[in-house]
Amino acid sequence: MLSRILLEENSMYEANKPIIQTAYAVNNVIEAAERWSKRFNIGPFFFNEHIEVSDSRVNGINKNFDHSSAYGWKENLMIELICDHSHITNKANNSGMHHIAWIAKDFEKESKELLKQDCKEVLFARAGDRNGMKFSWFDPGHDIGHLYEIYEDNESLKNFYSYVYKASLEWDGKNPVRNITEII
Repeated sequence: MLSRILLEENSMYEANKPIIQTAYAVNNVIEAAERWSKRFNIGPFFFNEHIEVSDSRVNGINKNFDHSSAYGWKENLMIELICDHSHITNKANNSGMHHIAWIAKDFEKESKELLKQDCKEVLFARAGDRNGMKFSWFDPGHDIGHLYEIYEDNESLKNFYSYVYKASLEWDGKNPVRNITEII
């Protein structure tokens, strides 16, 4: 559902790399989620601070990756507000477009393809424990102006996206920023 656009009755377009998320760098995910909710009527946002990851590599070197995020939904796209506590991207003011994301049907193949396109892998990690879903950030260069994030195809991730999407449809404008523990 997330990767398809209805063009006309009985006709669907399925993108090769369907963008399912756009992310923005912020200094404080809770404060930013409150502002975004008021300004753009997005909600509810679900925030998670200092998200657990494992097996993280930054620029090919084993290094801890620490970040916080808030996730909301607007129309057909997840909006992530991200605070990179590890300062991987070196954004001076930690604001602006951070990345676009898609789910890779074959994570390893997609990673290799991005490397062939001269994208540099700046982050690799697994969500949660060592058996968790793989994800990576790739820097496509200055002409794009933001990173790419790819996710390993994973049912838990799809369920999370579905939950946030459904919550946005049912949202009554109250309680716009919620702790992610409400859904885990």
